[in-house]
Amino acid sequence: MEKEKFKLLFYLKRGTQDKNGKSPIMGRISAGSSMVQFSCKCSCTPRLWDSRKNRLLGKSAEAVSVNKELDRLQVSIHKVYESLSGKSDAPITAERVRELVFGLNSESQGLLYHTDEYIDRFRERVGIDRSERRLKCLLLFHKHLANFVRYRYRVEDIPVQKADIAFIKDLEDYFAKEKGFKLNTSAGYLSMLASLLKDLHKRHIIDTYPFINHSIRWEAGTPRYITREEVSRIAALGEDELQGYEKVSRDMFLFSCLTGLSYTDVYHLTEQHIFHEAGMTWIRKPRIKTGNVCHIPLLPEAAAIIKRYRGIHTRAFRHEPPKGYLLPIPGCDTVNIHLKKIARLCGIQKTLTYHMARHTFASQMTLSEGVSIESVSKMLGHSQIKTTQVYAETSPERVFLDIEKILPQLAHYQLTN
Repeated sequence: MEKEKFKLLFYLKRGTQDKNGKSPIMGRISAGSSMVQFSCKCSCTPRLWDSRKNRLLGKSAEAVSVNKELDRLQVSIHKVYESLSGKSDAPITAERVRELVFGLNSESQGLLYHTDEYIDRFRERVGIDRSERRLKCLLLFHKHLANFVRYRYRVEDIPVQKADIAFIKDLEDYFAKEKGFKLNTSAGYLSMLASLLKDLHKRHIIDTYPFINHSIRWEAGTPRYITREEVSRIAALGEDELQGYEKVSRDMFLFSCLTGLSYTDVYHLTEQHIFHEAGMTWIRKPRIKTGNVCHIPLLPEAAAIIKRYRGIHTRAFRHEPPKGYLLPIPGCDTVNIHLKKIARLCGIQKTLTYHMARHTFASQMTLSEGVSIESVSKMLGHSQIKTTQVYAETSPERVFLDIEKILPQLAHYQLTN
């Protein structure tokens, strides 16, 4: 079947001007006998418009910006037309092309609509196998995604099919250039988009999963921990130096330094997770984040913290632990505020956060004391040794101790000419 005649034209609506004296740029799509007009969502100074080239003249910032937008729009429109031409022999209408480029069509809802629906389903599982903290991150992701759609496409939503490789790269650039996000912040939001699109692909709402040809770049960070001596300084703080619930935050931080449990796992720790076996007391608990079981020996110092706070549940805490939870840990943000003061009191120059306790356990309390990385991985609840290697860092002191062990053997070797 012969292709419908297709034409795209941009023109300036000179009879209308805004307060800055700029006129809106319009577009006209012609497909066969059908024709439709649309706003390009941009405007320009009338004297710069070249009616023959359908572009702005010169290399000014305005000309470069508007011409770039028109080029993008032209490519998008032709791409949609070619896609429709390859799928069916039915006549293609100009209205159909415009719907797919700018707005929603009758066959599918928009990307933000599906994001809302995805978050609603996630919310229903919070407290079962999803966390409140992750829900907050998804809501923030939705806000940034909506802002990007308005900024990039000047519409309130876009067809879900437009979430392709080009969309992902544009979003990546937006996070880096417009929002000024660091690489790992952008990567975190892109991973949420990837989860959303994977869900849509599994449910046959989109035909292809665009991230299959795109890798999310993460920056490998250096594990942040404090030394055993700094841990001792925190533990030695006197009652008169800490006010209110700062002492509770200090004790919860020390508990995680001694067990390697994350904030959310400390929050959800119950009596059912404590086991007595072979003369030792153990914590065996599935991690909230992954479901992998941690196998952690409960040291006397950590057991003493549990005993100190057993049965204390008060409305003074931001998140009151339900009955059965062992430790009444304040909200994570509150704890981190308290830790900043604790660091100042102890002369610790690092920016102290609660999660550093988990790194401290891996690096200082276990690996640096000669515990094998396989055992540390089991304690942390990691499914792969590779994860533990990122999490933990052996201190220079431990390297020196290991070298001292082999020095007698090295002494037998002599250099010969």
